[in-house]
Order: sequence, then structure tokens, then C-alpha cells
Amino acid sequence: MTPTIPSFRSKLAHWAPRISILFALLLVLLVCVGGLVSDLRNRRDLICNAEISKAKSHVERTAVRIELDLKNGVPFDGFAFPEIQPWLVDHWKRSVLNQPNRLLAAIADTNRRVLSHSMDIGSLDAERPSERTVRNDYDDPWEEYGPGVFHVRGQGLTNGIDAIDIRVPLHFNGEILGFYHTALPTTWLEEQVTVAQRSTIRRWVGILAAICVIVLISSISLFRLGTHAARLEKALESAETKRLADLSRLIVGMAHELRNPLNAVRLNLFTSEKLIRGDSSMPQEDAVAMLHESVKEVERVDELIGQLLGCARVESSEHPWIRVHHEIQSTLHFMQQVCSHHSIQVDYWCEEPRIEARIAAKYFRQILLNLLQNALQAMPNGGRLKIQSEYANEKYTITIHDTGHGISAKDLEHIFEPFYSTRQEGTGLGLAVVKNLVESARGTVQCSRSPILGGMMFAICLPAKIGEPTQTAEEWLPTKESAIDERQPVNLGR
Repeated sequence: MTPTIPSFRSKLAHWAPRISILFALLLVLLVCVGGLVSDLRNRRDLICNAEISKAKSHVERTAVRIELDLKNGVPFDGFAFPEIQPWLVDHWKRSVLNQPNRLLAAIADTNRRVLSHSMDIGSLDAERPSERTVRNDYDDPWEEYGPGVFHVRGQGLTNGIDAIDIRVPLHFNGEILGFYHTALPTTWLEEQVTVAQRSTIRRWVGILAAICVIVLISSISLFRLGTHAARLEKALESAETKRLADLSRLIVGMAHELRNPLNAVRLNLFTSEKLIRGDSSMPQEDAVAMLHESVKEVERVDELIGQLLGCARVESSEHPWIRVHHEIQSTLHFMQQVCSHHSIQVDYWCEEPRIEARIAAKYFRQILLNLLQNALQAMPNGGRLKIQSEYANEKYTITIHDTGHGISAKDLEHIFEPFYSTRQEGTGLGLAVVKNLVESARGTVQCSRSPILGGMMFAICLPAKIGEPTQTAEEWLPTKESAIDERQPVNLGR
């Protein structure tokens, strides 16, 4: 058989779900990364602006106090080192020195000459002005952030450290005398931003993980649904193909089985026509025998049609509960003479006589008769039958073992198919009818080698329950309803 080469459409249908899942995950990843970058940038700007606004407010309040001293007669040079106002010294000690969020504070004139610096406080306390580091000026800002806010990189007032320099002009009599400075170290500012951004990153990672899990679960669910739907569609197509094949085999087998008796009847009718016209000299005894043969062939056709109906259709009404022990005893009583005639020893064992199975009595008897006669035909020279019944988990199981020649593994796969028979004279409908009747009662039937007697074993499993205990022995006698109808032909062939 030539291997089928997958088409482009089939390959696309195979890979499309996987590509869709990957694309969805990548799209979610890109959206979350974009949102994370934007959120981190906004977080940085928010923290920097908040700290700069706080420092600017601090600088403005200090500048207002300096301008108030200028109005009260304190000369501008009175803020030059070492004539720094005591309140300003105390303010720098508390708010600038040894504070991680303040690098320095200073006062400078309009010519950029530094009058006093927060680092001068140490010289004042030690009373060692000779050790004062002189800062005569400061450089131009490297980058302007806004009104009075500059980024200074390692130069001037920042003492070689990158900082954000915030300055406010000092006014007196409508003129600008100088500027009051303070600086925020950028390293400290970056630490505050990093701490704040960590929580933002953790939050976005959690969001990303949750979205990825949701998308992945949804995609896998959709993929499984699609795969399951494809399997169901394939199974339906296979079931439809099998149904059509079984129907075709049933029609072919029925035509084959009907052709022989109909041909015999046709020939007999043709001969009868010649006798009536006087064109044949057949003896009367032969003519009567021919008519009897025609009647038998018609009965055979009628029997075959009945079997076909049993194989193809079962009453759809709800099955009643029956006492299986009662029905088995009745059926074995009916088969007693046949078994004795063929030298068949029958052993029957029942675990619980109160077992009730959910199946119509006529169907159950037909199943038993077909299986028993099937076993008898496998033992033409006599043998042994062993029938066992068990109950467990609301299931009733009856097993029939025989010492017959058995069935080959090749034939075992087809024994329940209509018109499949291992005997030349068999119609192949007996076991097909058994399977149909059992499955109509929501049961199962299996066939295998018997581990007890070495022949074959048929196992029937049906829904069951334990009924009420019996009061008298007469309850086990066959009733009119459960009696075998001998007028109704039953196929017992393998």
C-alpha cells in the first residue's frame, strides 16, 4: 500500500493550533514587556519629581528666612563664612549634614562666588578655619531639569559627585543678591527609584505569569477540544464505514442464504407445473416428496428471515427484571433429552438463586439456547458442559464452558459477525443474534478459550440485583410466561 503524503492543508491544520498558541504567548509577552517598560519609566519620573519637589520646597522656605533676615538689616555678607547666622548653622546641622537625601547646602552671590557651604560647619565647630576648603565658584549646570533645577555631574558645588542642584534666587529691594543651593545625590535618588521599581517588576511578573497561564490553559483546552472533535469526527466516519460494510455483508449473506432455497422451490414449482399439464410421468410418491421438500425450503426461508430480524432489530421497550436461576433451570430442563442423546454431561452452579437480571425472559432463553446448542455442536462425540453464574457490583455474569474442539484465533475475531460460520451447514446468525440481544440489554458478551475444560468459554454480563428471598420451592417451577415455545424456530448453529 502506497503511503499517503500529507497535503499542505493537512500540515497546516496540524500545526495551526501550535502556531496560534505560540503567537498568543508572544503577543502577551510583548504587551506585558511594553507595559512594564512604560510603568518603570513613569515610576522613575514620579519618584524623581516627588523628591525634587520636596527639596525645592525646603530650599524655598530657607530662602524666605534668609530674605527676612536681609530685610531686618542683616547684610548679605553676614551669611559669608565664618559669619554664618546661627539659625542657618543649626538648620544645616539638622537638615543637611549626615542626611542621605541631602548632599550639600550653600549660598552664592550673582558672580558665582560661594559665601558659605554646609561643609564649613565642621570647621566652625572645630574652630579651625585654616582647614576650611575654599570654594570660590561653581560651574555652569550640565543639564537643566526645570526652573532652578539642574543636573550637575561631578563638578562645582557637588564636590565631585553627580547631583541634582536646586537653586532659588535671594531677593532684596527688587534685586537678586545671590542664590541659595541644595543638592540631591543621584546615587541616593537611583536607590529610591530601584526600590520602588522592584515592587512594580514583581507586580508585572505576576500579571505576566497569570496571563500566560490563562492563555496557555485556554489554548491547550481549545487545542484538546479541536483534537477531540477531530477524533470524534474520524470515529463517526469509521463507525459509518463499518456500519455500511456490515450492512453490505448482511445483504450479500442474506442473498446467498435465500438463493438456494428459492432456487429449489422454483425448480419444484416448474416440475409441478409439468405434472399438472401431464407433461411429466413422475410417480405420485416423488411428487409428494417434492412438495414436502418445497415446504421445508419455505420454512427455512421463514426461519432465516426471523433470525435476520433478531439480528437487526430488538424491541426497544424497557427490559423487565427476571430470576435468572429460574430461567436457566427451565432451559436446562428443556434441553435435558438433547444433552442425554448426545452424551453431554451438564454441571450447573449458581452462587445466589435470588439474582435478578434486567432482560426480557424470551431474549434470555434465546441467548441460552443458542449458546448451549452452539456448545453441543462443538462436541459431536459427547463431552461436558459447565455453567456458572456469579454476582458482583450489580452485575450478573453467566459463563458456559465446554470440552469441544474450540475455535481458531483467526475465526475467533469474526464469530459474532452475521453470516460468519465455521460449519458448512451453518448460517452464521446464532452468535450474531446473541450479541445483538445482550447489547440491547446493556450487557456484554465475550468468547475465549476455557481455562477449566479446555474448549471454549462464553461469558455473558448483564445489569443485575439481588431480589427478595423466595418462600416456597414452587416459585422455581416454570410458569406459563417463561415456558419454552417449541413452535417458534430458533437458530442454534455456529
